[in-house]
Amino acid sequence: MSEEKGHSMSSSSITAHSLLWSRLDWNLLRVFHEIVRHGGVSSAARALGRQQPAVSQALARLEEQFGAKLCERGPAGFSLTPEGEIVYDIASEMVGLVREAPDLLAQAHGSVRGTLRIALMSSIVSEEFDAVLAAIVRRHRHLDITIEVGPWRDILEKVRGGEADIGLTYDRELDQDLSYLPIFSEVQQLFCSPRHPLFGETCADPSALGGEAFFLTGRDEPLELGNFRRRHGLGERARGGSGDLGELKRLILTGAAIGFLPTRIVAEEMRQRTLWPLLEAGMLPEYPVHLVARPKKVQSLPVVLFLEEARRLAAGTR
Repeated sequence: MSEEKGHSMSSSSITAHSLLWSRLDWNLLRVFHEIVRHGGVSSAARALGRQQPAVSQALARLEEQFGAKLCERGPAGFSLTPEGEIVYDIASEMVGLVREAPDLLAQAHGSVRGTLRIALMSSIVSEEFDAVLAAIVRRHRHLDITIEVGPWRDILEKVRGGEADIGLTYDRELDQDLSYLPIFSEVQQLFCSPRHPLFGETCADPSALGGEAFFLTGRDEPLELGNFRRRHGLGERARGGSGDLGELKRLILTGAAIGFLPTRIVAEEMRQRTLWPLLEAGMLPEYPVHLVARPKKVQSLPVVLFLEEARRLAAGTR
C-alpha cells in the first residue's frame, strides 16, 4: 500500500515538473533578472523601457508559474526569498548562455560576429585605445562596435550589469568582481584662459591659489584630484562646473574661473596658448585609466579578442 502511495507521489512530482517546463515563459525570467539586478520593479521598468504595472504583472505571473513568492517589497526595501535566490541563479545562467550564443555561432562559422558595446569617459584622448580599436575593426569585419559616453561611475555600473562589454574608465577602488587592464595614465593640470588675470603665470605653491574661483568636475572627479584640491584648499570658491570635460573646458575658456583638466585632452589648446597651465609639472595629480570588463569566465569572444589585442600592443609586438 505504501509503495503505491510513493509511486503516486513520484508521478505527481514528475507531472508538475513537466507542466512547469512546458508552460514557463522564458521572457518572464529575463524580466525577473532585470528586477533583481536593478533592485526593484520601478528601476527595472525604466531600464527595460516598460511601464511599471507591466513589470509588476510579469513578476506576478512568474511567481504564479513557480508557485512561490520570489521577492519581498516594502518599507525595508527589495529582497529575495530563498526561492527567489534559486530562480535568480537560474535566470542569470540563462541570460549568460543567451549572451554567449552569438559567439558560439560565430566560432562555428569561423568568424567573429555580434556587437561589442564600449562605454568610455567624455573627451578621452588615447592613442593606445585608438590603436586597439582600429586593429579589432580591421581584423574582424563582421563585428559591430558601439560607443557610449558617460561618467566613470555609470560606466562601471554598465559593465557590472552587462549593459556594456568594455569600459574605458577610471576607478577609485578596484573591484574584485571586475577585470582591469591599465591602458594609460592621466595627469590633471590646473588651467586658465587668456582672459583670466593669472594667464602666463606659474605657481610653485598650489595653496596660493586657494582664494581663486573654480569650475569643478563635480561627482565625476577622480579621488586623486579631489585629495589634491582639498590638501591645498583649492575649489572652495566654486562658480559651477560640469561632469563633461568638453563642457568644463568651455567654461574655463570663458576666463571667469580656473579649473583642472586632463592634459591629454588639451594638448592643442596648450600649444596654441588658449589654455595656460598654472602649476609646475612635478606636483600634478595622476591616476591610471583602465580597460574594464567582467571576469574572464563570462567574457564574450569579442571582449576576449579586444583585451588580447590591447595586451599585444602594450607589449610592443606585431
